Parts: sequence; structure tokens; C-alpha cells
Amino acid sequence: MSNHIIPVLSERQQMSRCATIIKKRVLVFSPDADLARFLLMNLEDRFQIIREHRLEQFEQAIKEISPDLVLIDLFTFSIDIVKQLDIIRRTAVTVPIIALRAYMSLTPEINKSIDDLADIVFYKPVDGELITQAIEDLLK
Repeated sequence: MSNHIIPVLSERQQMSRCATIIKKRVLVFSPDADLARFLLMNLEDRFQIIREHRLEQFEQAIKEISPDLVLIDLFTFSIDIVKQLDIIRRTAVTVPIIALRAYMSLTPEINKSIDDLADIVFYKPVDGELITQAIEDLLK
């Protein structure tokens, strides 16, 4: 009979150890504080969430964080949507992108750009469980 020391970790330590190993980084861009809080509450158990709410910092956040996925809340105004899409193009994001957008009339060019750049598009209001499942599917 050999004497092996078996380390015993509390359940919290085990969860923490697993979480640091498997959590993927998701960059959430949303200027809407309520939507960002909703997304954070629904996603933080499964993913490492980094939130950016300022358009002028969005590009820098993509470059510095190197996220595994970008979740972008498209503004209501088409000029802001164009700016957001330009940032995605300029940074040459090669990770999956999920776009959240409102039901509204946009130009065919903007609609095409959204469809070309986003892997998945959800219309607001959004279902937290559907977004979580979409992220998990895209990160497989």
C-alpha cells in the first residue's frame, strides 16, 4: 500500500480552476448600459466578458484584448452603424461576430455590410439563452 497525497480542493476552488482554463474572452460593445448589464448577467458564468461602451475605444479594445468573439450592439442611427462596421473592417477581425440590431429600415448597403460581417444577427429585444447558445456554438 503506497502513501499518495491527494490534494483536496473545495468546490469553489475546483470551479475557479476550471473556469480559468475554459472561459473564452467575449468583447461586448454596447452603449446601452441596461442591455450591457443584461448581457453580462447572462454570459459571465460561461465566458470572460470585457465590456466597451465608447465607440472611440472600440477599435483599441479589439486590438488589445484579442477576443475570441465580438458581440456588437449596433446603434440606432445608420451613421453610427457605418462607423461600427468600419471599425470591424479596419481591425480585420477574424473571430466570430454576433450583431444585435433593432428592427428598422436601413439602406441595402448597410444591411449587406451587416450580413457580410456578422456570423449571426439577432434583432432586439434579445433572448439571453439564445445568445449564450449562439456564442457556445460559434466557439466550438
